[in-house]
Amino acid sequence: MARHSAAPQSSNPTARRVVIVGAAILAIVVVAGLVIAGLSRVGIGGFCGEGWTVTVAAEPDIADHVRFLAEGADGCDDFEVEAVSSADISARVTAREELPDIWVPDSSVRLDQVSHEVQVPFTTVLNSVASTPVVIASRGAEVDMSTWTAALATPGLAMGDPVRSGIADAPVLAATSEVETMRSTSDALDASMAALAQGQAARMEEPPAPRAMLDAVVADGGAAVVSEQQAVLVQQELPDAGLQVGAPATGAVFLTYPLAVTTQDPTRRDEVTGAAEALRDATSSEEHLEALAADGFRAADRAPLADGAGVGETEALVVRDPNRVHSTLQRWRLLAMPGRSLVLVDTSGSMNFVMPGTDATRIQALVQTATAGLGQFPDDAALGLWAFGGAAGRDGMPYREVAPLQRLDAPGDGGAHRDALAGALGSLPGLVGGETDLYRSVLDAYAMVRDSYDPNAINSIIVISDGANDATSSMSREDFLARLRESVDPSRPVVVVTLGLLEDADPATLAEISDATGGSSHIARTPDEVVQVFAEAIGQRGGA
Repeated sequence: MARHSAAPQSSNPTARRVVIVGAAILAIVVVAGLVIAGLSRVGIGGFCGEGWTVTVAAEPDIADHVRFLAEGADGCDDFEVEAVSSADISARVTAREELPDIWVPDSSVRLDQVSHEVQVPFTTVLNSVASTPVVIASRGAEVDMSTWTAALATPGLAMGDPVRSGIADAPVLAATSEVETMRSTSDALDASMAALAQGQAARMEEPPAPRAMLDAVVADGGAAVVSEQQAVLVQQELPDAGLQVGAPATGAVFLTYPLAVTTQDPTRRDEVTGAAEALRDATSSEEHLEALAADGFRAADRAPLADGAGVGETEALVVRDPNRVHSTLQRWRLLAMPGRSLVLVDTSGSMNFVMPGTDATRIQALVQTATAGLGQFPDDAALGLWAFGGAAGRDGMPYREVAPLQRLDAPGDGGAHRDALAGALGSLPGLVGGETDLYRSVLDAYAMVRDSYDPNAINSIIVISDGANDATSSMSREDFLARLRESVDPSRPVVVVTLGLLEDADPATLAEISDATGGSSHIARTPDEVVQVFAEAIGQRGGA
């Protein structure tokens, strides 16, 4: 059997040692290179090669603290920290601009909204860099602090735009949490939101900054929605200003400033995640915590500020259902749109009857209420006025136009349309008499508003009546409702909100009118209820 011979051994021991030593040196060089490369990436021991430039956007009030974290973070990444509001981030999304690698917004709600808009999942590396509750700062103002729903109804309450500000959406979310936990009602929340949404600040090009609102409260009194951190700084700066800071008894929504990876470049996600983790690790330093406290912030654990500053221990209010968060903010957007409403006022003979418990007739009470309420509408609201009833009819029609449907700030012969409308309201008592032709008046009004539809406003008709259709008419109730339903155009939605006065009204017909158009129906039995119900009707003019 043939045998394979063994490989010849080197006969030179010196050569063999050289080979072994050379291999060992090569291995050491390779390992050392890998170690140095690793050290240079994490910046340990003074080793630092060429790092990445990582862009960071942070809410302006926390940006300085994020810069401090970037300076103390381990690693060789070069952080570029920019103060950017959540509104500006949303604007970048709309313009399809590139997002930063890392984002520190004021709340997880903002984070989720933008993630949904760009259809890219964000990775939250740290739930909270710092925290501060959203509170109410006031001086000389009476604020019902039982719930946020009640507090939001405070006349003249100043706040930003919830669509663009985490501070401003916090009280709306707090009130939504109260509804979710049955500490308030949806109707009460809608009424409060409607009044606030129609305020000028909600649609200003640049809503007032929190410091500007605080300065106004200090100078002139009133109340404003701000963060505890902002209010505490003003109290420290102006200790004798009499500024009070409080949260409703139910609690408050906290701004938490989450730290998230938002890069849209998949090839850099791991690198950016490492950089974000370095920022996260820096938040545990005593220097960071001391800097937060000095600036009026709470730490991530939400523990109260030292020395009794701020609002102390308060429950953190959270909306558990994300769909409810979305629907509430969408509702706000709808309510914040300018209103465009044609108001139909019943001037039939029964409107001269005296309101129970008063010396005023029904039409006088209504005019007083409407005139006072006119001042609550912003200049960009459009209002028109028709009177319908036997004495008001003109040119064969059972109604007349008392004031055209125009913006309140539109110029006219005697001043702005707001002034002309106030005069038109005052003329209504002189038009009372005759029967009520509700059907023809509503159909013609609906056709007019629909045909002149404004896509940038909430288009509606508000019908105020104390009785049923009692005029001689060839149109039956069923024919009227059928024609009204046929008039509805989903591409140009116009809702009809009805307000019945006293028990004389025909609540069934008024409700069917509203139902046919997606509106809401209300009944008022006293002068005080007229004020309350009218406010609710305006709040629900975008749908029931």
